[in-house]
Amino acid sequence: MPYGDTIGDRLWMWGHHPLSLMPYKGKPIYNIPPRSHIDMADACREMNIPGCFVVRWRDLPRKAELPEYMKQFKDTKRVGFSITDSAAEDFDEKVRLGLEFADKMPNLTSLVMDDYWSGVKQQSVDHLRVTQARIAEKGLRMGVVLYADSNGVKAKFKDVLDVCDEVTFWFWNGKNVGTIEEQVGKLKELVGTEKPILLGQYMYDFGGQKALPGSDMERQLAATSRLLSQKAIEGVIFHCTPLVDMDLDAVKVSRAWIKENAAKKWGT
Repeated sequence: MPYGDTIGDRLWMWGHHPLSLMPYKGKPIYNIPPRSHIDMADACREMNIPGCFVVRWRDLPRKAELPEYMKQFKDTKRVGFSITDSAAEDFDEKVRLGLEFADKMPNLTSLVMDDYWSGVKQQSVDHLRVTQARIAEKGLRMGVVLYADSNGVKAKFKDVLDVCDEVTFWFWNGKNVGTIEEQVGKLKELVGTEKPILLGQYMYDFGGQKALPGSDMERQLAATSRLLSQKAIEGVIFHCTPLVDMDLDAVKVSRAWIKENAAKKWGT
């Protein structure tokens, strides 16, 4: 499903299950107050964002729950589905699930490898090539998550990046948001100017385990605006859906930025 010519049509949310931020082994995670949160499709509507990546962090939703869970995206314009994550199934089974959904969901556009260099089992490049070909047969893209800070932009990742149709590029630590433009430049030098990049925008400092100040979110989005104006990035992903119903300055800044920029043309 091709993107339109506006910034608003190129926006995504990184979706996690409403219970994904509950305590782990009795301890709150990332210093986030433990409770159930807004679900993925509702969060996208709340933020006026047309795309959602369904990422099964902490094995949520579980495989048996997926057929019912995915119904919420009936009216979502674009949907992505993770094929590496912390869900229980192996890589090939997650690919099979994603391709099965592609037959049922005309709005499924991407299968993405989350945290690929950060703890999940990696696949051989040959197996990834075969997988990418299967995904392409369905008219979908295969994407991958790369962290500018936790992973770095390194030549050793190039073989995998070259196999993928797009890169989602992230900054785990809030202290690094000032390096976005420099790091996007390095990534483009590594993978070429034609490789689509979706730039991740954390609305919480998960690396620092604290709220991201509104001023840092403004700085992050100012850099993103410049990159969009240059067509250096193809789109933007806001992270993540469970934060949308929290009283966070970064979420408020993001809403305001979307309202101001959604109608603007990409590349202006």
